[in-house]
Amino acid sequence: MDIKSLEIFKAVALEQNITKAAEKLNYVQSNVTARIQRLEKELGVALLQRSHKKVSLTPAGREFLRYANKLLNDFEEAVEAVNPSSEPRGPLRIGAMESTASTHLPLIFARYHDKFPQVELSMYMAPTVDQIEDILAYKVDGAFVDGPVRHPDIIEYPVLEESLVLITGYSQEPFALASILDRPLLSSFEHCIYLGRWQRWLDDNGYAPMKVMEYGTLEGVLKCVEYGLGVTVLPMSMIESRMEGRLNAYPLEDPYRVVPTMFIKRRDTYKSAALSRFMEEAGMVEF
Repeated sequence: MDIKSLEIFKAVALEQNITKAAEKLNYVQSNVTARIQRLEKELGVALLQRSHKKVSLTPAGREFLRYANKLLNDFEEAVEAVNPSSEPRGPLRIGAMESTASTHLPLIFARYHDKFPQVELSMYMAPTVDQIEDILAYKVDGAFVDGPVRHPDIIEYPVLEESLVLITGYSQEPFALASILDRPLLSSFEHCIYLGRWQRWLDDNGYAPMKVMEYGTLEGVLKCVEYGLGVTVLPMSMIESRMEGRLNAYPLEDPYRVVPTMFIKRRDTYKSAALSRFMEEAGMVEF
């Protein structure tokens, strides 16, 4: 077992595809397959479940990935410790919610890439609950999430505050709550904290919760709202450029309206030069 084998295993685990992992690592596929098989033989357990086009981790593979990530992180820390003046380089995996990824990160990513082109910057988009799991499993180096998180193994840094609005189809008539309560509350993913804020407001004001309907993508959700299927709740920053006389936005009342966006990392992971420079570029302060 060596560092390269761990890097290959991690790449396959993240890509869930041996061919894609080989392309990312610039290896031939047979070499990746052979390395994984050798690793499984050394450990005496199967790490991957293989199908025609996709691989997934076995229970042993999921457990081993946690340790592989920790070992790789320690190795990166050791390399930087003996060469502290080196320029940021290597992979940097950043997670983000759709709201942050679509509105606030493009400029930060562009500026960072221009300054540090040797860093292999990548972004993984998922809801907050999944981002927290990925941080704890060492799958990403840092992530933008709805906060606060308050987990003993996580350090969090405040980034910005989002202002939530209720989105309905466009109308010049005064807003009437009764007109939407029997319609679906639309979401593009599970465990949406924004919808949770609205449902909490309903409960606190004596209303029954609205039925939630998932509809795949943000654009699909907004199109359904435009056509009157239902309503949704989103940060104003996500829909400002999409209003165009098609949608109405009504700010939620305090204290339901404001949701802080935090950047999180594992407490026990080394803050590499690449991650440190990224956090500086985003103007983060430890919370």
